[in-house]
Amino acid sequence: MEPPREWMQTWKDLHPDWDYTLYDNDFLASEQFETQAQIDEYIKRGSYAGAADLLRYEILYKYGGYVAAADSICRHPNDELFDDDQSLYTVYENEFVRGHLVSPIAAAAPNHSFIRLLIDRLKQVDPADLEEPWKQTGNLFVAEMIEEHQPDIVIWPSHYLIPIHYTGRIYRGTGKVYANQLFGNTKKLYEAKSEKTRLVEWMRARYQNRVRKKLKAKARKAFGAGK
Repeated sequence: MEPPREWMQTWKDLHPDWDYTLYDNDFLASEQFETQAQIDEYIKRGSYAGAADLLRYEILYKYGGYVAAADSICRHPNDELFDDDQSLYTVYENEFVRGHLVSPIAAAAPNHSFIRLLIDRLKQVDPADLEEPWKQTGNLFVAEMIEEHQPDIVIWPSHYLIPIHYTGRIYRGTGKVYANQLFGNTKKLYEAKSEKTRLVEWMRARYQNRVRKKLKAKARKAFGAGK
């Protein structure tokens, strides 16, 4: 089975001046990660969302940028969402359905101190004790870390990227919607694939669009790393 190339292409089409990097199994096999033991454990369990979250944080810390999921469709360029004075972004999962849970970090400058905290906390977890990804590496974990450390972070309203929650709640407002999240794993859109193909899909599902040139320039100045 092929990955959802048509969905992925929407991000490239609507951001023609952005650099685009796709992280796949070759990348996973060629790199050694700080959270390698935890990544391996999630893969062994078939919990690819957890492995993808861990890869997201390590990629953001090393390179910086904006991460979009392959199971999302871009509807409008989101360049206007970034501010020169901000270097860390995420989005609420849904303000009404699950309180103030947030999606894993969407964008960050390289070497960001808060991403460093996420990685340091997660690599201390015994792989055998890892919980469900949404609790351990994703939505709940990030929300709790934000509450604990109070970073300078922009949290976009959920309708920017998640106008339709996986529970069926639909955004009815008039605000601009930049993307539709399809919840490929939650809705088991990949269930028919072989284990190998599903792994490739999930690794591809956490590709990175390098953040716009202004944010990259700011990242170099503020944090001194990244391409």
